[in-house]
Amino acid sequence: MGYIAAALDKHGEDISETILQMLKVASTGPAASYGVASPNNVEIMKTPDFTSLENPVLMGTKNLFEADYPPEPLQQGNHSIAFKGILLDSNEPDSLSAANQLLQDPVKGIESLISERCGAYAFAALVDDCILAGLDYIGTVPLYYGENETIRVIGSNRKMLLAVDVEPNTLKPGQIIKLTDKKTRIKQVKTLKKPTPTETTVEILHQIMTKTSGEYAAKTPEATVAFSGGIDSILTSYYMNLNGVRLELVWTGLEDQPEQYIAQEAADYLGLNFHVDTHTMEDVEEILDTIIDSIEEPDPVKTGIAYPFHWAAKKTRELGYTSMYSGNGADELFGGYMRYLEKHLSGGDPSEDLFKDVANSYENNFHRDTKTCMDQNIMLLLPFTHPRLVEFALGIPITQKLPDTRDGSRKKILRELAKKLDIPEKMADRPKKAAQYSSGVNKALSKIAKKNKMSLRELTNKKYCE
Repeated sequence: MGYIAAALDKHGEDISETILQMLKVASTGPAASYGVASPNNVEIMKTPDFTSLENPVLMGTKNLFEADYPPEPLQQGNHSIAFKGILLDSNEPDSLSAANQLLQDPVKGIESLISERCGAYAFAALVDDCILAGLDYIGTVPLYYGENETIRVIGSNRKMLLAVDVEPNTLKPGQIIKLTDKKTRIKQVKTLKKPTPTETTVEILHQIMTKTSGEYAAKTPEATVAFSGGIDSILTSYYMNLNGVRLELVWTGLEDQPEQYIAQEAADYLGLNFHVDTHTMEDVEEILDTIIDSIEEPDPVKTGIAYPFHWAAKKTRELGYTSMYSGNGADELFGGYMRYLEKHLSGGDPSEDLFKDVANSYENNFHRDTKTCMDQNIMLLLPFTHPRLVEFALGIPITQKLPDTRDGSRKKILRELAKKLDIPEKMADRPKKAAQYSSGVNKALSKIAKKNKMSLRELTNKKYCE
């Protein structure tokens, strides 16, 4: 995992200083190595201070993990490639598997990577004098693009583009972007489709979750789980443990939160090592700038949600892991929000709302969480976003996801599955509580804003603009 930069000078001038600047600001965390490539050469170095490569089209990477070998970018034939993420349909190292896809015909290979391969990833390639880049069609890993009068660039976060005076735009899932000295072209290669609702059973759901989780397990045999003790993190932990992943669970939040003991009880039932990482209101205030720098926007809700991910990722790194699992994505797939139930009980059909929320989760949720964890040198893995599970779950009828009464439990089929797996009823039926509330972060942020005589939105806006 790591960061990608690619840049092209419209007038044929050397672009190396631009690439180095983008790599310098990618994140404040350590790197295993950096790489710079032209279409025909590659250079790996320890710091992004100098490259001997001079070219109007260059690519760069900040490589986070020593274990990701060989270091990127990779050069083959007439092109170079950088791949950041995970391919779930191959036992090869991810970057080599992606490179093999491009070997014979890089342009066709790039399209087939998106249309045929299963995973969560962003990639870029230099082919002759152009930049090609793209994302899988679920979109958990971000990529941004933009241009000014002299350059066209792509990068893994917004700050990499802003550092070279380019306003960032978000590349959408399933898209390929082609940058040349003349223009920018975007092509939609694959799009999430809304399936026809089909009645299913918890047994079939169990089979699919076992298989899709197994594909993650094959690539990541040891990791932590960001663990709340709710149904999503319980099932994530259950299936990863079932598939042989060596797991440790991490709960993070402010001191004296009752949810800590709820999570402890669930961890004890699962029989997995459990770590509690508590913080104070002073800690919340101290890292507010860091949180906003990671999520790259002043949204107060996203800010509150990012804190537990930041703390859990930092604890994961302290424990010696490089990957962390989360149950993120289950609420949109299985009807976890009250607004879905309200529409259902009023006679409406919230299926379209669920589909739109899943399709837009890349921008509303995934990019925030992925960037927050990457800035702590941790790869975030989201089993509920496995493409096959997403496609299957979107086809489950709304009546199997939502109850017919207000006091019934949402995500009905997930809770039925948990009980089928002999998870205690009080754990399976525990109501959802959003991370920013269960961790105590939202209350702390509100107090900090009040102390500064601001609303929370005014506070996050001020920090973002500083």
